Amino acid sequence: MKFCCASEPFTPAAPVFMHGFGARQHKSVGVHDELYVKAAMLEANKTVLLLTIDALGADRGFVEGVKEALRNAFGLERDEVLINFSHTHHSVFLTGPDPKLRRGGYSIAQERWTDNEDELDYGADEALYAAVTETILRLVAHCRDHLIEGELSVGRAASDFAVSRRKPDGAGGVVWSPYYEGDIDKELLVLKLADGSGTVKGILYSYGCHTTSMGPDNMLLSNDFAGRTSRVLEDAYPGATALFLQGCAGELKPMRSADGNRFRSLSIAEMEQAGDDLAADVIAVLERGELKRVDCSFRTAIADPLLYTERTEAEHYERIATDPAANSFYRSAAVRTMRAIRDGTVKDRLPHCICVWHLDDRTRLVAMEGEVSTQYSLLIKRLFAPHTTLTLGYTNGVYCYVPTRRMIGEGGYEAECNFFFNLRGPFVPEIEDIIVGQIVQTDMRLRWA
Repeated sequence: MKFCCASEPFTPAAPVFMHGFGARQHKSVGVHDELYVKAAMLEANKTVLLLTIDALGADRGFVEGVKEALRNAFGLERDEVLINFSHTHHSVFLTGPDPKLRRGGYSIAQERWTDNEDELDYGADEALYAAVTETILRLVAHCRDHLIEGELSVGRAASDFAVSRRKPDGAGGVVWSPYYEGDIDKELLVLKLADGSGTVKGILYSYGCHTTSMGPDNMLLSNDFAGRTSRVLEDAYPGATALFLQGCAGELKPMRSADGNRFRSLSIAEMEQAGDDLAADVIAVLERGELKRVDCSFRTAIADPLLYTERTEAEHYERIATDPAANSFYRSAAVRTMRAIRDGTVKDRLPHCICVWHLDDRTRLVAMEGEVSTQYSLLIKRLFAPHTTLTLGYTNGVYCYVPTRRMIGEGGYEAECNFFFNLRGPFVPEIEDIIVGQIVQTDMRLRWA
């Protein structure tokens, strides 16, 4: 097997309107840590590429544009490229050049949230798309030209880094509060890339947790705890590139931000301590864990099913839009949704990208678009046990939350905020059957290929 890892910052030089918190009302005021694009190219029977980007996410226009550029330049097909977003809430949401594939409602150039799409100028977003795409092509060219012989191995451990934010209210619903007893996926998976002498050159660590240890009061660009973790790992292993692979973190927050029955925003120093905690867990796997060699016979496939929403009436959103207790972000989103329902532009279905990789006969990677619940991760890993399975959310696009059937029945933020994203209503419960069925079918295609 051959591999190469590389990284390059893409931090915007000028102030930008960060995405992730509706309470923000002005642009960024500086940089705490650089935002990176990182690449890991693996070559065996075929070539696969993992890209990580320190951003909240991206729309389909961005993802498809980058993948088309990679196919034209290097012959990499859509299923051979995974683009995973750290989902830091102290960065930007990336927008591509195709208006038909744009999520809308946000631009890095805006000064405030608006309910009028016509007020947004996407020129700066398109310029950033072009710059990031150029950076990615440069990184991938470097990887292609600097592949070295080496070995891939995988280790795992349990980590208490994250906690659920969906606490049962005793009446069939949930409240936004730390749920310490919640059943979540605590598995930390670490892929080690080492050269022929055994020197660590690449560390790909996967864990599910919102990169929101800091809150909306932070106005400095940052990759939150994941940025700190990667810096600590790269200091501990000189010459190595550390890539954070965001897992299924839809309802998970850092345990350090839990304070009794509420969450609080950590200071920069506290955020960095959280990053140190996760780095210590990764190093423990690398130094004292049982690492198993991956035989590196790659098979890849992709599926793109449709997920359907309820057909909520406009009057529902009118109540939100006129509620004086609702914040301006909620009211603006409700106005946009009402308008979209009435003019016929609202969406009642959404494509959902699922990619399955077999790294060898015992090691899988299942990557899903959107803010996927930790419950999907638990379910998928049970389906494929005893094999090792990395489950990623926030991959190949981030449009909205992807809740389970149970979450949809309980309600709560992750199940009810679809109107932020021009979706007509909450997802129908059957999306769980669609997603799991597509994963199983895609996996079977690879097993019998």
